[in-house]
Amino acid sequence: AGFDFSKLNSLGGVVANNSSSWSCVKDNLTGLVWEAKTNDGGLHDYDISYAWYNTNTSNNGGFAGEQKTNNTQTFINTVNTQGLCGFKDWRLPTRQELETIIHYGQTTEAMIDNNLFVNTQKALYWTSVPVASSPTSAWALSFLTAADSQVYKGSLQYVRLVRGTQL
Repeated sequence: AGFDFSKLNSLGGVVANNSSSWSCVKDNLTGLVWEAKTNDGGLHDYDISYAWYNTNTSNNGGFAGEQKTNNTQTFINTVNTQGLCGFKDWRLPTRQELETIIHYGQTTEAMIDNNLFVNTQKALYWTSVPVASSPTSAWALSFLTAADSQVYKGSLQYVRLVRGTQL
């Protein structure tokens, strides 16, 4: 049905579409709010990759992953402690959620709205979903090809956090 996004400031308020500064992007169709990536070397820098790590045995597929310095659980906890855009319930997206921001008509840059989701790598991004048949792997989605892949949880991939009611 297309895209309808709004830029949000660091407190979660809507800013003008032509604003040059925003911290999150709200999908007005799904209600999900997405982390905006930066290019400043800080916590939300687009160039930082993470190992998939989740100690919650009810949803990690039977294997937590590897607790490397850059891991998804530590990143999520840090973002939630800081309250990005006024919210403290950030998480990894499901496969279905991440697919809602794929822009299939984008063929020269990352397959996403590059005006709103600046600093997106043409690479794999972690989902929250472990691979049922392979507990040491989780699903990741590529913003280069729009294909999903089973990836070893200890490998370093990119992350775009989301919040809101899970799809």
